[in-house]
Amino acid sequence: MRGITLRFAAIVVLLLLVTGGNSYAAAYKYRFVMVSHIGSNDPNMKWLTLSMAEFEKRYPDVKTEYVSTNEYSLQKFVELLRQAIATKPNGIAVPIVSSDALAPVLKGAIAQGIPVVAFNIPDPRPQGKRIPYLTYVGGDEYLAGLRLGQHALELAKAGKIPNPQRVLCAIHDAAHQGLKLRCKGMADAMKTINAQVDNLFITADPARARSIMQSYLTKNKSVNYIFAVASWSSPWAYGVAKELGRNPGVGASNGTIVITVDESPVALEGIKQGKVLETHSQGFWLQGYAPMEILYWYNNLGLWPQADFLTGPVIIDSTNVGRWVPFVRNVFGTEYDKQVTW
Repeated sequence: MRGITLRFAAIVVLLLLVTGGNSYAAAYKYRFVMVSHIGSNDPNMKWLTLSMAEFEKRYPDVKTEYVSTNEYSLQKFVELLRQAIATKPNGIAVPIVSSDALAPVLKGAIAQGIPVVAFNIPDPRPQGKRIPYLTYVGGDEYLAGLRLGQHALELAKAGKIPNPQRVLCAIHDAAHQGLKLRCKGMADAMKTINAQVDNLFITADPARARSIMQSYLTKNKSVNYIFAVASWSSPWAYGVAKELGRNPGVGASNGTIVITVDESPVALEGIKQGKVLETHSQGFWLQGYAPMEILYWYNNLGLWPQADFLTGPVIIDSTNVGRWVPFVRNVFGTEYDKQVTW
């Protein structure tokens, strides 16, 4: 129901923008829209919306809007993007969840004179072949998986955690090319010790995801690492491993290690509780603020970065989680504890 409500609200906002564009023009010099795959069911939305609000304080002549969906549907996302383009904003920020699906839509927007900044997920193709957006702001998904894998191997070599034998990479969105790159990075790290990495589509539904992982782990007893490529799915992975008697957690010499992503409350508290080995930061606050500023300077003076703006990855584990918790609590406020599902 919440997903339906959010989609309805987003459509209403976009319709109001189409019919009331003149009122925006009277009040603001520019209007920028962030079309996102990160909905209200994802804690990372908080980073983006807060940083965009901070941008508006610094640039009061700009109106920013955040539209998203809670559905992991490429078709719905493309529909939302088309609706945003139809409102003729002065700029769009968008994750390239699928290069093939988004290329014709975004090329059409750019042809209309609407500048585009990619955020969170880039078009991985080389310059000249990728979507001609101004620049990309965000982490490197491949590097995130690679660095997390390399860091785990360093700890294993030091005897602090078990050596990886086989790794499950749990993917909740089959169309999300960024998640596949995270798994590829992890796989390339594990190749150095000949440890196999299996990609498994678990869906975003908690009950189905648990069932799929349970079936997989029951059949593949050599798996002793789980890479949950969304932080909110890490408690599912931990819970399934515990139910199967796989002794999950960081302290066990022969247990199952859980690795996840992002500086979210659930990931940080998982590390503090010894249930998660490590996570990473991809600089979400910058991913909300910087695209708006790039669009502003492009509209104002024709300026834009001549290279991609990488905001991560930064590894977070038990050695530095204590510094991250106060920072993230300051962002989430009273919502912090509500996000923790361990």
